[in-house]
Amino acid sequence: MTVPAEPTHHVDAVPADPARGASPHHVDDVFLSRAETWALVGSQPLAQLSNMALLPSLGALRADLGLTYGELGAVVAAFGLARLMTDLPAGGMARRWNPRTVLLVAFAISTVGSILGALAGNAWQVAAVRLLIGVASSVCQAMILAWLVGGSGRVARGRVMARGEALFSVAGLVVPALGGLLALQLGWRAAFVLGAVAAAIGLAAVQLFTRASGAARSVGQSDPPAQPMGAGPQPPALPWVDGRADASLLARWTALRVGGRVLLSAYIATFVVFFCRNGLLNAVIPVLGTDRLGLQPYQIGVMFSAVNALSIGAVLLGGRAGDRFGRYRLLAPGLAVLLAAQLLLFLVQDAATYVAITLVQSVSFFVNPLPPGLLGDALPIRARAQGIAVYRAVSDLALLSAPSVMGAALQAGGFFAAELASVLVIAIALLATVALAARRAAR
Repeated sequence: MTVPAEPTHHVDAVPADPARGASPHHVDDVFLSRAETWALVGSQPLAQLSNMALLPSLGALRADLGLTYGELGAVVAAFGLARLMTDLPAGGMARRWNPRTVLLVAFAISTVGSILGALAGNAWQVAAVRLLIGVASSVCQAMILAWLVGGSGRVARGRVMARGEALFSVAGLVVPALGGLLALQLGWRAAFVLGAVAAAIGLAAVQLFTRASGAARSVGQSDPPAQPMGAGPQPPALPWVDGRADASLLARWTALRVGGRVLLSAYIATFVVFFCRNGLLNAVIPVLGTDRLGLQPYQIGVMFSAVNALSIGAVLLGGRAGDRFGRYRLLAPGLAVLLAAQLLLFLVQDAATYVAITLVQSVSFFVNPLPPGLLGDALPIRARAQGIAVYRAVSDLALLSAPSVMGAALQAGGFFAAELASVLVIAIALLATVALAARRAAR
């Protein structure tokens, strides 16, 4: 088994800069080697690859199994529902068990679930399998994010989060097309075969290239190395991790209040980012192109591929800029860029402006890696796993609510109403973020 060497350093003796969004209690807590970091970043989309690959084959699935539209809806919804139900409980797992062990088990469950999906013979079997894969996917995401946020260190946290975000965009470009091509030869079951192979690769990567000791340190289960002189004060002890008390479940969750306004701003931005991505991009823009401009589905599909490709650069830039200038400092400007990109959609008049303004949307992905990085800045290391759990719950809530909200707005008032709803959500979030930052600065 290949075991990565210990990182050359764990702690940076320079205290964090509060103006950059990091708590003055924090030092640069690096517990991951480069090999571990890339193994975790590369494994992020692997537990849910079957979900991405199945999307182009939903029509074939319905025809092959003779599903009603209601049954097809249950199959599609099972994955998202499972994730939403599992997000919060998954955060507590990293406090009780080593994240590496939990992650290995979750990848194994995803592998077995995908194999069972390839053997499913009716709608309820497929829905049950997707429910199982959704649970495993949520646990995998919670463990990986908690491990990365806790172990990548304050100085490089934004770049690490950006790499994960960029890899998801790459997967979004490649996997649906690959799943569609395989479905031509093997049918819709190829998506589950692809998911089983991907989950097995993730399991092998974690087994071969990560260490249990680094995982434990990243979520505060074991004590970090001794702090050097000049490292600054340590985080305040939390009642459920200092060895003197075992507080109630409610007390453990309310302890997240130590994150203060930075944490609240991160959650607000998280909801906005996922709401706009899944509501505007996946609902409003396609409807606008089809109903107003008469574009064909393949043309809109090409546009989405171009947006995803360009967004990779914006995400990587946002991560690096956050590390350089401060994630909290860039949060409000990032939301302002997102708001400006949405307002431009009101100017769409023809196919040329539609293409140009849709491509501009990729620039707004600049803000995407900032919220998860802020969780590490705002919370003590032992509270980050539960902070990540709330982050995942907020993002999945936004993903599930956005299409229905946008659909209702389109039905009630057309494109103008849907776009106005998105603009109002971003504007309210931007005002709240600025107000929170102003109060924090005043204090």
